[in-house]
Amino acid sequence: MRGEQRGSLAAALAALAALAVAVGVSMAVDRDHGANATTPAARESAARVAAAEEPSFPAATAAPVGHHGEYAVQYRDLPPQTQAQLDIVRDIIGRYPTAADAMADGWTPATTNLQGIAAHFLRGGVRQFATGIDDQFAVEEPEVLLFDGIEPDAPIVGVSYLFSGPEAPEGFTGPWDVWHRHEAVCFAGGLVIAEVGGHADSLIDITADECAAQGGVMFPIGNLSMIHVWMKPGYPSETGVFAHDHSDLA
Repeated sequence: MRGEQRGSLAAALAALAALAVAVGVSMAVDRDHGANATTPAARESAARVAAAEEPSFPAATAAPVGHHGEYAVQYRDLPPQTQAQLDIVRDIIGRYPTAADAMADGWTPATTNLQGIAAHFLRGGVRQFATGIDDQFAVEEPEVLLFDGIEPDAPIVGVSYLFSGPEAPEGFTGPWDVWHRHEAVCFAGGLVIAEVGGHADSLIDITADECAAQGGVMFPIGNLSMIHVWMKPGYPSETGVFAHDHSDLA
């Protein structure tokens, strides 16, 4: 082999070796950045990838509606974490097909069959409004079972959660469980018959004078946050699982 050919071959081999070293260094740097995402650009890129991979649910674009700004979302609209919580609610509803089943397990009517929101059964009845509501939220332990009537054969339609404190709890996963408050309730005949000083278009709101005219007395419950959950199979509320009123109870 002539000298100039040997020289050219040596130069080519040296260039190839340098390229291999450069590629190896580049790959190592890329691996390090991919693993640690230490630079702002790397973190931003990783965030964009994660957002692109995050599933989109209809509830993400839902707009507030209803008396208290609640969302008209259904089970199918919600992410898996919220659906899992609603599955627990559905199982609870399945335990008490009728008011008789609930009463056999210690639940007692605390309200009449209130238009739009059903009859509320609490453990301990009306006394629970004053002494039995704490500042804990547990999906597995609703404070109220909702029935379409107070007769033994009245069917269950949903559950309600009550929470005592200055602010509503975190509650269900996501922003769609909008909790509400009532200024007071009207007691007559041993049961709550209406709310007093609530929202103007409420189906059950009366004035203090109207409460007195029905032989009732007012009891303040402004410290309580509450929410209704309509998860009975085959009995959905058109206005959503977290709506204040059930569309078929109005």
